[in-house]
Amino acid sequence: MKLVVDTNVLVSFFRPNPVNEIISMSKSFNLRLFSPEYAVDELKKPGIKQAVLEYSGLNSGQFNEQLSKLLSLVEIVPDESVKEFEPKARQLIHDKDVPIFALALKLNCPIWSNEPRFKQQSQVVIFSNRDMIELFDAFLV
Repeated sequence: MKLVVDTNVLVSFFRPNPVNEIISMSKSFNLRLFSPEYAVDELKKPGIKQAVLEYSGLNSGQFNEQLSKLLSLVEIVPDESVKEFEPKARQLIHDKDVPIFALALKLNCPIWSNEPRFKQQSQVVIFSNRDMIELFDAFLV
């Protein structure tokens, strides 16, 4: 199954939890995870990186190691390649998350996100962390 992964899910990867396990085992689960380039750029911004460090308890070196691991598990799609889907995505969401929806429209697949407002539209299926955990619960440690 293909899924577009939102930034809030990527942040969850930096701490031991079921979301981290699902992403880490994604290839075993036959999941292909995608994220737009902007989501990774967000993680690297000083303010957000600092928040992730505080959330996770990692130091900067450990953050970089985890980011490398994450990038080996999630296919990053250049923002330019989803531009043609942005007008339709803007009809579904009206903020910085347009690239997430544009990528989902391009790949014709669901989004994995914990943003409740994403479910206010009906064009793209949204899986929350809870949905994903319930789906793979039998395989999680």
